[in-house]
Amino acid sequence: MDILNMRINDLVREDMRLSSFFKSNKIDFCCNGFKQLGSVLDEEKKDKAQFVQDFNDFVEGLDKKGTKEDFFNEMDNEELINYIVEEHHRFTRNVLKELDAYVPAILRAHFTEDGDLLLKINRLYGDLRTELLEHLIKEERILFPMIVAGDFEAARADIVSTESEHDAAGDLLRSLREATGDYEMPSWACNTFRATYHHLMALESDLFRHIFLENSVLFERIA
Repeated sequence: MDILNMRINDLVREDMRLSSFFKSNKIDFCCNGFKQLGSVLDEEKKDKAQFVQDFNDFVEGLDKKGTKEDFFNEMDNEELINYIVEEHHRFTRNVLKELDAYVPAILRAHFTEDGDLLLKINRLYGDLRTELLEHLIKEERILFPMIVAGDFEAARADIVSTESEHDAAGDLLRSLREATGDYEMPSWACNTFRATYHHLMALESDLFRHIFLENSVLFERIA
């Protein structure tokens, strides 16, 4: 299989466990999953031969760990939408509730240690929270019902703005990673601070899978 000439999302659709390989190598498989892998590696100035070897080694390891994760390919649109809402929308709302308590708490408790860092986290999280909560409502009340009803022409028009919102969320997640130095824990971090970083990373991981299922599975069917 010549993976360099394949789109990244086509590879992940074969087995979503591959998403962790792309994530660890900082290759966007969700918002920009439509890009050809070889072109992305050129953009990132990564060693293609080494990347392919690492990919093959990762796949070989997966083959020893049970069945591949491609359940979404067997779901119809309504089933996939229900899965996205129950698994990913619910997770997003739950983790945001936790972060709503943690982010202000660490700002108050540790402002004197690194006020600049904490203010950046507070502002970026606030923007991300607003973006996500509004986005989930619009999907559940507008886009998803159109898809279930088979009104694909109207859905296609709405998908354009929905994917732009995915891009905006992705940009905020990248900004959070940059601001926190890839979530490097400061020496003065307390348990609440550690919990904050843990929840932000969990939100990021889940959103990547969430956006992949929408952009690269559900929306591509409609397109």
